[in-house]
Amino acid sequence: MKSKFSKTEILLFCLAFGVRFLYAVFVQLKFGSHGFLAYSDAMSFYLQGAENLINHHIFSLDTNPPYMPDAYRTPLYTFFVAFFLWLKSPFFFIILAQNIMAGFISVLIYRIGLLLNFSYGVSVFAAVLTSLEPASVYWNNLLMSDYLFAFLFIWSAYEFVNQRYYYFSVLIGLATLARPVSLYFFPVFLVAMVCREFNSASKLRLARGFVVTLLIFFTALFPWTLRNKIVFDTWQLSSASWYNVYTFLAQRFADSRGIALAQRIMPEGYPNPQTFAYDFANTAFYKQQFFKIAKEHPLAYFKFHLSSAWRSIWNNHYRYLVDYVIKPKFPTLLSGVYGGPIRMFVTTSSVIKFIIFGLFIFSYFDKRSRPWFGLFIVVMAINTLTLGSAAYLGADVSRYNIPLSPFVFLFAGAGFVAVINNIRFFYERR
Repeated sequence: MKSKFSKTEILLFCLAFGVRFLYAVFVQLKFGSHGFLAYSDAMSFYLQGAENLINHHIFSLDTNPPYMPDAYRTPLYTFFVAFFLWLKSPFFFIILAQNIMAGFISVLIYRIGLLLNFSYGVSVFAAVLTSLEPASVYWNNLLMSDYLFAFLFIWSAYEFVNQRYYYFSVLIGLATLARPVSLYFFPVFLVAMVCREFNSASKLRLARGFVVTLLIFFTALFPWTLRNKIVFDTWQLSSASWYNVYTFLAQRFADSRGIALAQRIMPEGYPNPQTFAYDFANTAFYKQQFFKIAKEHPLAYFKFHLSSAWRSIWNNHYRYLVDYVIKPKFPTLLSGVYGGPIRMFVTTSSVIKFIIFGLFIFSYFDKRSRPWFGLFIVVMAINTLTLGSAAYLGADVSRYNIPLSPFVFLFAGAGFVAVINNIRFFYERR
């Protein structure tokens, strides 16, 4: 990143950081430190894992001895939290660090817009929406891995656009250690790199850059995958993938069709029953059950997966914030004078989302943005398809979109300019 910041970048940083900082102060004063653990994963996965690292020197989710190693979550965010706990810092300092990341995300999106030759106004528009979007403000102030992942992923995209591919590969490798989904994004960027450099670089230089970029990426992942190979005899990053496929895809599909899906039986005397489902030893069973369902009902499952992934795009995240965040904490707020405006915002947000996505699609007709539109639409498609039936989960979906929403805003701004230019061209022709 540049060593100096423009006035616009300072203002954007202050806007994103300031909104989240004020919200964090409110949470701290109103609910105390446990307000930052409001989502169940924060306590059961990241905080528990960090405490086990510090107190028992083992990467484990167990709450009682014996503490068995696991790999349900990739390690980076757990180490991030553990670092602050080791310093005996309050949770507020962890959230403060995440708020600083949010400030830099807005600056990075602004810079990416300028690097893609979008106008100053479009770049500022995307950065401001990124700063103020309510769901991201909420998730940013929880002990969850989403903002560390978003920061690393968007920073890696910035380096990619800047043609600094080695930095890009380091950062997206670290992002993968925060959330494994970017393992599927990386090949898309590699293809984009080859297409981008094919005519401007010598073939030998391109091949060398491709190989080095690939090696750097896997070098970032290697210590963790080696640990998993030694401990669990697998090179996989996480045991979560097949657990999620079984629980949130195969099981939900089976329930919708009235199919009795086999259940994994826990061995007698298993040391920690609460973490049995996440054990790598179950991976083969989860995989077998999924492929059994997919092979017996291929078309029905394909339709189920696509339709649920499609619904995840249009799921109203603000309805979750109202029903599961505001309503339990402030039950009288919705029945008072603010109830009407809040419900109106939730209703109109679906329309606004539809417009933003429409403008995003329309940016394809801007020749400057078309290659980059193609890159990010593929990344978004991969992200959406890996959500599977998460549309049913409501709460989870919005946080999975945090790293990609800024790019939707950016291209939506470009799409709006394209619409205006086409309207102007139409009237000038008349």
